[in-house]
Amino acid sequence: MHGSGQRLAVVTGAASGIGAAVARRLVDDGWRVIGWDRRGCDADGVAGRRVDVRDYEQVAAAAAEVDRADLLVNSAGIGGRGFASELAPAAWERVIGVNLTGTYYCCRAMFPALRRAGGLVVNIASVAAHLAMVEGAAYCSSKAGVAMLTDVLGVEWAAQNIRVIAVSPGYVRTPLVMDGIHRNLLDEETIVRGTPQRRLAEPAEVAELIRALAADELRYLTATTVRFDGGWTASGGYQPHLAGGLLPAADDARTTPDAARTDRAGLTVPD
Repeated sequence: MHGSGQRLAVVTGAASGIGAAVARRLVDDGWRVIGWDRRGCDADGVAGRRVDVRDYEQVAAAAAEVDRADLLVNSAGIGGRGFASELAPAAWERVIGVNLTGTYYCCRAMFPALRRAGGLVVNIASVAAHLAMVEGAAYCSSKAGVAMLTDVLGVEWAAQNIRVIAVSPGYVRTPLVMDGIHRNLLDEETIVRGTPQRRLAEPAEVAELIRALAADELRYLTATTVRFDGGWTASGGYQPHLAGGLLPAADDARTTPDAARTDRAGLTVPD
């Protein structure tokens, strides 16, 4: 807690989608929220700052402005697809750089502030961290890396009273996922059929989970991943490429289960 009793959270990818929903939920709950996003963040009640998580100097400069942090939510990320034998090195580096390296950079830079507060890190992974997906070499590897990084940091940082948890969403009804559906890049009916709960998740539901994970009553929970996917992973998921080419071409990049993280050029866009 800060001197005022108000808890502070840093949320990356805070401009839209899951990141924006998390920021709104925390503000509504009385938190002070700082939103990092490469495009900036001007949501009500959120102190926005332009940060590209791929650039450690930018991340470190932003982190240096935070004395104590009760919560860090790493929501910034991108998607991308391509057969491993054909994937351009630059495409691999972009996806790994944002999703995995960017998550590590933010955790590393925020460590002092988290240690002072005995805070929590929540890393947004994906169901793609747990099931192999054709043309998912970069994305699946990046999200599996996020899950393992979460375990490692949770073990290493327990002595500093810092908890580290990953959340693996399934398909979430974010603006870019819906845009992909409207443009026939994703097929909502097939996604719903492949999810035992027969629906997509709402960003607000993911935000509510993250808020709950920050409760003091859950302080024994760390170094683990929470699958929030309506039963998608347990049921074996589905491979959209086997269902009539439901995913966009490799150069579109809007292909991941929580695909709200990419724009047409595959650049960083929050959920």
